[in-house]
Amino acid sequence: MGIFSYLTGWRNKQPALGEAERRAIGHAVALVDPLLNTVSGYQRKLTGAVRHALAYCDGLVAVMPGPIAINARAFAADPLVHALFATADDIAAMLGKSRAVREFLGDPAGALAGAGEFHALLGMRRREKNVMGMSLQGEIVRADIPQKLLYFFDHTLRELSADLDETRRRLRQAAFDSLVQGFAAQLAEMRGERQKLHSEWDMLRARLKTRTADTHARDRQSLEALEQRLRLATEALAPERVLNSLSDWLAAPELHLHLDPTTASVDRMGVLSDATARDTHDSLVSTLSFSELIGRDRRHWIVLIVRISCEEALRAVQRQQEANRYLVI
Repeated sequence: MGIFSYLTGWRNKQPALGEAERRAIGHAVALVDPLLNTVSGYQRKLTGAVRHALAYCDGLVAVMPGPIAINARAFAADPLVHALFATADDIAAMLGKSRAVREFLGDPAGALAGAGEFHALLGMRRREKNVMGMSLQGEIVRADIPQKLLYFFDHTLRELSADLDETRRRLRQAAFDSLVQGFAAQLAEMRGERQKLHSEWDMLRARLKTRTADTHARDRQSLEALEQRLRLATEALAPERVLNSLSDWLAAPELHLHLDPTTASVDRMGVLSDATARDTHDSLVSTLSFSELIGRDRRHWIVLIVRISCEEALRAVQRQQEANRYLVI
């Protein structure tokens, strides 16, 4: 077999570009820079990296905890749900104020087509607060004991669907979009830096016209240095270079979006406890497992897939609407 035949056979063994991959490539190019589709063979150059990124997003969603029921009964029975909300009423408040919930319940193809419940990604921020509280030490209750409270805020619901598989599919797409948007944000910063260099170059060139002979040489050197930096910045933004950079970015998705498992031991009041020091028979303290989603901006979001009753969500929305009506009156 000749070398040409060998290479042709190897190429033919590569998986054909699937429709989902083709859409992902087109979506990525549209988000980053439509000029990328002018680069010869741009789809072929992105195929491997996009496949890897999509597979990574599949794995990311697969290990997200859940689905976990979120309701008043779960608040009383499940230590995790109890820790995520200050009171059971806060669950109803979250549902009632959620725009995503209102839109889902108002869509006949959404809630009405489901089996009485829907699934979603619940994301929230985690905080710890130092306080002075009471503690039972042996048989003695001591006051003014330094404690650390664990609490959560900014509860947000996304990718609602009556079908769990559909919610997971949307989450995979959202994860891929997040990766691409992270690259697009970096590209915008590079363009901003190039514009800044261009402005400095224009200003320095204008000053050269009014400088004396003594300062002209120094300014000329500065101008040449700026020209070199501007040239490099411009070359980095050429479509071919951007395409290669996007491929490199999607080929290493774990650097830009990942889940970190973490645990916390808390009592029913949300007070953090040292799991290694406490009595292991203390039924008031539970060790909880969380997954923190970390993106390019390094912000941490606690995420889990939840299951919510359509009936309870509808009651919460109606109560919130009535409360809003009273506020207007």
